[in-house]
Amino acid sequence: MSFMLKIVVFVSLMVAFAAAHERIIFNGIVQDDSFEAHEKLNVEILETGEALQTTVGTPFSVVLPADTLWNICVTNSDTSGAEKEKCYELLYFGNDSTFSKTLGPDAVTVDEVGSGTESVINSAQAESKDPVDSAEGAANSDSTSDVDVEKLLASGSANSKVTELKKVVVQLRRRPKRKPGESVVSAKSIKRMPGLAEADVIKSIQALPGVVASSDFSSKIYVRGGAADQNLFLFDNAVVYSPVHFFGLFSTFLVEGIDDVQFYKSGFPAQYGNRLSSVLKMEGRAGGQDSVEEWFSKSSIKISTFAAQLHTEGHKGPARWVFAGRTTYIGYILDLCNAIGLLDLDLDYEFTDLQGTFMYDLSKDTRLKFSFYIGKDRLEFDPLYMDWGNIAIPLGIYHRIDGNWDYNSTFAYSKFYQLMKVSDLMSIEMLLYTFAGKQWLNYRGIDNHTFTFGYELEYDNERYQEKMASISVADNEETFHHVAYAQDAWKISPDYLLQYGLRFNYQTASQHFGVEPRASLTVNLDDTKSLELYGGYYLQYLNSIVYTDQETLNEFYYPATTTTDGRHVKPASSWLFAAEYSHRDLFEGYDFTAGVYYKTQNNLNTFAMKQDSSDESSSKKLVLADNFGTADGYSFGYELSLRKDKGWWFGGINWSQSISVARANDGSKPYFPSWHQPYALKMDLGINWKGGEDALWQHKKKGRYFRSSLALKYSSGMPISEYKGYYLQQEIGTQRYSDDIVVLPGSRNAGRQTDYFRIDLKAIDMGREGKWNFSWTIINLTNHDNMFFTFYDTRKNPPKKTEITQFPFLPIMLNYEYYF
Repeated sequence: MSFMLKIVVFVSLMVAFAAAHERIIFNGIVQDDSFEAHEKLNVEILETGEALQTTVGTPFSVVLPADTLWNICVTNSDTSGAEKEKCYELLYFGNDSTFSKTLGPDAVTVDEVGSGTESVINSAQAESKDPVDSAEGAANSDSTSDVDVEKLLASGSANSKVTELKKVVVQLRRRPKRKPGESVVSAKSIKRMPGLAEADVIKSIQALPGVVASSDFSSKIYVRGGAADQNLFLFDNAVVYSPVHFFGLFSTFLVEGIDDVQFYKSGFPAQYGNRLSSVLKMEGRAGGQDSVEEWFSKSSIKISTFAAQLHTEGHKGPARWVFAGRTTYIGYILDLCNAIGLLDLDLDYEFTDLQGTFMYDLSKDTRLKFSFYIGKDRLEFDPLYMDWGNIAIPLGIYHRIDGNWDYNSTFAYSKFYQLMKVSDLMSIEMLLYTFAGKQWLNYRGIDNHTFTFGYELEYDNERYQEKMASISVADNEETFHHVAYAQDAWKISPDYLLQYGLRFNYQTASQHFGVEPRASLTVNLDDTKSLELYGGYYLQYLNSIVYTDQETLNEFYYPATTTTDGRHVKPASSWLFAAEYSHRDLFEGYDFTAGVYYKTQNNLNTFAMKQDSSDESSSKKLVLADNFGTADGYSFGYELSLRKDKGWWFGGINWSQSISVARANDGSKPYFPSWHQPYALKMDLGINWKGGEDALWQHKKKGRYFRSSLALKYSSGMPISEYKGYYLQQEIGTQRYSDDIVVLPGSRNAGRQTDYFRIDLKAIDMGREGKWNFSWTIINLTNHDNMFFTFYDTRKNPPKKTEITQFPFLPIMLNYEYYF
C-alpha cells in the first residue's frame, strides 16, 4: 500500500512539475509614446482573455499559456469608450519559465534576457476602430512579416541557448473585443457565409441564436420576442431606419466599408436607447494600409449575378479614407431568366448604395471622423409601386484630455423616406428627418472603474400622409428628445465586472419623462467558463405603425405624441432579464454558450382607422395617434450554441425555443404576434479544402485558397390567421344576392405557416487573399416551398386558397471580386 502511495505521490509530482514548466511568466513594462506617463492601462492576453490593470512605466507580471506566440493588447480602458490601443506580438523560444520585455514602439528587436532565452516582439499599432482581424488575409496583408529566427539569433547574445529553431510567420491574430451582452461578428466571417449575391451584414446577424428572420424577401429581424422596429441600427452612431433592400438579396451596408459588427441582444448599456430589443452597431472602417502611404493604396471591383460594386481606399499621413458604391441590374437578369424558363417573375426593381469614411488624426490625442451612407430603392410590381431610401451622415470627434479623461461627440443627420402606392386605390407616404447631437465623457481616475457620462439631443420631424379612396389624413409631428445617462464599469476583481447605469429621457411631443435603470454582471468562473447576468428597463419613443400582421417590407415610424383630445401617448416599454453561460474549449476548439431570458412589452401601438361620417372635416383635424390603441405582451425562451471557428473545418449549431404572447387592451383575446417563432435550428459548416496552415491540404502558392460552406435553417412557420368559412354578401335594402363572397376569419394568428426549411450551399469559394475571389452559391438547394403568406381568391366559388412561397431553387448566384 505504501508502495502504491509512493507511486501516486511520484506521479503527482511529475504532473505538477510538467504543469509548472508549461506555465511561462512574462514580466513586462509599457513604455510607449502612444500613452501618457503614468496613464492607467488595461493589459489583455488575447489567447486566454486574461486581463490586468497597470500604469505606464509600472512593471507587471502575467502567466502566459503554453505556446510560443502570444498577442498582448494594451488599452487605456477596459470597457466601452476605449480609443487608444496598441497590440504587441510576443514570440518566445527559450527554455526558462520566466522572461522579460519592454513593450514599446520598436518594430522588431532581439533582447538578451539571460542564458537560454530569446524573445522577439513585433509591435503594430491598432486603433480601436481599425480592422485588426487578419487571419484570412495574413498571407498578403501588410501586418504580416516573415521573421527569420536564425538571422535574429545570429545578431543576438552569444550565450543564447535555443533548443528549437523555426521560421515563424508573425501575424496579428486578434480576437474581436467583446463587452458584456455583446456579440461580435467579424467581417471575415460575414464574407465566408453563403449569401444570395454577396456578403451580407444583417443576414449574418440572422444566423445568431434568438434572432428571427422575417422572411426571405427582407433583411428585417425579430430579436428575442420583439418586433422589427425595436432594433436600433447605428452607423458610426448615426441611426439608420429600416435598412433593407427588397428581395433579401443584398445587405444595406457594404462589407468593405465597415469594421466588425457589434450586436447586443441582451442588456445593452445605458448609452444606447429608444429601442426595446437590440442594438446593431457598425463602425466605418479606416481605410488604407499601415505600411503604405498612398491616396489610392487599395481598390476592388465586384461583379455578381444581380449587382456591381466598386471600392477604393487610401492612407496618407494622418488621413485615412474608404469609399464604396453599388448598383443593381436585377431587372435585366430576371428578364433573361424568364426568357430561358428558369424563373417566372416579372419585377422592375433597382437600387443604389454609396458609403464612405474619412478619418483624420489632428494630433495623437484628437481624431476627426466623417462618414456617410446613402441608399435608394425603387420597386414596381404591378399594381404595387414603392420608393424608399436612407441617408445617414455622422461626424465624430474624439479627444483624449489626459490619462483619465477622454471626450467623444457625434453630430448626425439621418433621413428616411418611403412612398407606397397600390394602383389608384391607396397611397402612404412618410418622410422622417433626424438631427442628433451626442457627447460623452469617459473617466478612469478611480482604480478599477470606468465612468461614462453622456448627453444627447435628438430632433425628429416626421411627415405622414395617407390617401385611401376619398379619405385623406395628413400628420406632421415634431419632437425633441433629451437624454442624459451615467454609467460605471466596475472591475470588482479580475473575475468580476459590474456594469450599471441610469438613462434619463424627456420627450416633448408626449411630455413624457422616463428613467431606465440598466445593470449587467460578468463572472469569470475560471479560465474557460463565464456567466453573464442582465437586467434593465427600456423605453422606445419612436414606434412603427402596425397595420396588419402580414409581412411588410419597411416600417412606418411614428413618435409618441399627444392626441387631439389631450391624451399623452406613452412610449413602448420593456423589462428584460437574461442570463448567459459560456464555456470556451468545452471540447478542443469548441465554444459553448447557453442563454435564457424573460422580457415584458407594454404600450405597444395598435391601429384602427376611426372616422366620424357626421363631420366631413374631422379627418383633417385628426392625428394618427387618435387611432392608436395599446397592447401588452411578454416573451421568454432559451438558446443553445456550439461553435468551432478554427481548423480545416469550422462552423456551428444553435437551437432556440421561445414563446411570445400579446393582448390588445380592447377586451380581445391574447394572440401570438406575427414574430412568434416557437423553435429554430440553425447550422453552418465551412471546409478549408486547400490553402494555408489551417487547410485540409496545403496550397503550393502563398495566399491561395479553396473552400466551401453550407448554411441550414429549420424552424416553425410564422403565425397566420386561418379562415372558418365564407358566405355570399346580401346587398342592403334588397333581397338580391350579389356575387361578392366574404371569407370569415378565425382567431387572430391562431394558425401557423408550414415549417421553414432551407439549405444554402456556397459550393465554390476560391481565390488569392487580397487579390481576387470567385464564388458560386446555390440558394434553397432542396427547392423546399417555404410559405410567405396565404389568401383566398374570392372571385371563385368556393373561394380558392392561394399560397405565396419564398425563395425557390436559385442556382445562379455568382460573384467575382478583384483587388488592385
